[in-house]
Formats: sequence, structure tokens, C-alpha cells
Amino acid sequence: MSAISQTKPVSAYRRNAARLLKALRAGDSDAETRFSILRETPVAPQLKHALAVVAMEAGFECWTALKVARDEPDFSDIFVRPGISDSLNAWFAAYDDAKAYHEAHGGILLPYRHQVFVTSLAALTRLGFETDHPDRVAIGYDFVRPVSADAHGRIKAALLRRFGA
Repeated sequence: MSAISQTKPVSAYRRNAARLLKALRAGDSDAETRFSILRETPVAPQLKHALAVVAMEAGFECWTALKVARDEPDFSDIFVRPGISDSLNAWFAAYDDAKAYHEAHGGILLPYRHQVFVTSLAALTRLGFETDHPDRVAIGYDFVRPVSADAHGRIKAALLRRFGA
């Protein structure tokens, strides 16, 4: 699994929907099967129908719900501010590799666009955060796949207030 697949941008879902519609129009049986997720099969399928299929496959009830969920600010830019970007960080393309490094060496696991990196806990203090704050502990020092969704939400809210992401 990709490191940041759960935070895939809306544009990627839109491209997947366009490809799905093209495959359906070409008579692809897999595309027809995927369209069966809709309550009613459209007579003349359009992009909006393919968007709904892609959204439902991703676990959302409709395209609008997916779009709202994915349109939140990109917090990864916060993690490359001075205080972290000037540190020696271990970078990874795959989450599993980063997690293994994180478990072996400690620190905090952070996203940056389609990559993941591990940095020292000291970087948190340089950004003005306590390293042993209960929410950081609750997420397992893993901002990509946090243990506690509630703690993750509170951290994101604090980042928004502090940096205006």
C-alpha cells in the first residue's frame, strides 16, 4: 500500500472515474461490474456516475462526501518548515518501510505529499510542541496512520490554529 494512499488528492479520484467511464463505454466487463454498486444503473452513464462509483468504492456515500473529506488543508507543508526540514530525516516512499524504521529508531512519523519521513522528537519542540503531550502519545507518534483518530483530530486543529495550514 502506498504511504499516503488514504490521503490521495481529489484529482486522482477524478482521473480514476474518467478512466472507469472510458472503460465502461468500451464495453469492459469489470467496469460494468463496478457500476453495479450504484442503486440504479444509468441508461447513459456520465462522469457524475463514475465519480459516484469511485467515491462509494473508497467508502463514501457519494462524490460530494469524498470531496469534502479530501478538501481539507494539506498539513504536510507544516512538517517541512524550519525546525524539521533542517533536521536529518529518514525519507521513505512506502509507509511500511517508514513504520519499520520508526519502530526501530523512534521519533515521529510524518507525511509529506506522497512520501513519509521520520524525524526526531526534538523537531516537535522546535515547532513549539511538547514531545510527551498526551495526544502525540495517543497517536503513537505516527501522524500518517495514527492509533487514535480523536487525538489526531485535535493535533490537526492545533496545527491549523498555530500555522493556518
